Amino acid sequence: MNLQDAILALMLAAEIHGTDSAIKATAKRCAKQLPRSKRDVILNIATSKEPLKLVRYIAENLE
Repeated sequence: MNLQDAILALMLAAEIHGTDSAIKATAKRCAKQLPRSKRDVILNIATSKEPLKLVRYIAENLE
């Protein structure tokens, strides 16, 4: 898994479930499969107070 895969999984969780708990659970699952150098981005989302807003912000600003 790479960082793009993890971001895609988070966006899908946001679209399908639309809850903070779903985003946190998905982020934690994805972080375990990422290389250590890429984990901090996903773990920051998992520990955020509003992970759903953060994922939506990321999705809006993708190129």
